[in-house]
Amino acid sequence: MSLLSGLFKRIGSLKQLRLIVIFFLISLFVWLSSKMSEVHTAKVDIYFDYSDETFETYRVVEPAQAVEFIITGTGFRLLFARLFTPIVYLSMTDIQMDDNGFYFSKLVLISAVESHFRNVLRVNQLMLDRLDAPFFTASIKKIPVRLQQDFVLADGYAWSSELNFIPDSLYVSGSPEKVDSLEYAFVVTPINKEFTTSLDEKLSLTPDLQSNYKWSETLVYATQKISRYTQIELRLPIEVLDPIENIDVSVIPAFAQVSLRVPVQQARQIDHSQFLLGCRLPSDTISEFLNVRFERIPDNIVVNEITPSQVRYFIN
Repeated sequence: MSLLSGLFKRIGSLKQLRLIVIFFLISLFVWLSSKMSEVHTAKVDIYFDYSDETFETYRVVEPAQAVEFIITGTGFRLLFARLFTPIVYLSMTDIQMDDNGFYFSKLVLISAVESHFRNVLRVNQLMLDRLDAPFFTASIKKIPVRLQQDFVLADGYAWSSELNFIPDSLYVSGSPEKVDSLEYAFVVTPINKEFTTSLDEKLSLTPDLQSNYKWSETLVYATQKISRYTQIELRLPIEVLDPIENIDVSVIPAFAQVSLRVPVQQARQIDHSQFLLGCRLPSDTISEFLNVRFERIPDNIVVNEITPSQVRYFIN
């Protein structure tokens, strides 16, 4: 019995000790809550980034540097501000410029920080008079739009008009050395798509151009007509064009086999008289061969091959 009585007393003392610890923790929490709800002043490091960048400036990548502010506010908010270094965005509409370059004034910095904290924290002191911004005056250039890769056409189709871009040129902005090296604004073709109808799409600039430069636009409207084609073979005579007076010239062979792609709706109207296949005498007498090419051919017809593409010539 004495053993059980001693055990009960021991348990009772542990309960009292636990109550004392709980009471102490509650009191500490109440005290801390009271203190943290009071207004305090502390140093807070703040990183700045930039928004609303203008077309007339370009940015140089530099390591971000923290700016020390002395800020007044409740203990809880100051604690979070010190634990998690905030990033405050400065609008480029507030930037200023002097002989030393672009900068943000002290008043702008203070206003941006207080707006970031929704005016529940106030800047008590800032030793910095100005924040130099990593921006410089940009070079602006107008360059034409070009396609980076050819469109993929399904079998039996071909383009029947020129490729047009709207707009056909774009303004680019950036550092002078980079902008001056650009010749074209390249756009990307749709991926894994075979065209069987006329092109009528918006195409985007290549990713590297979008990431490294500023553009007046990043999308252009591309149009080009397409037609259903069939292949035909013709045997056409080869004529000597612009012959020299009183000189009789013969070519061997005198006929060429040509492979053509013709729109289906034109195939039945094809006539040999619509074509003129010829070659021209060289200005010198060293050349032994003459190049064969079309001097006259109906619109929308695509030449696949001319066999032979060169012929020998003899002066009779």
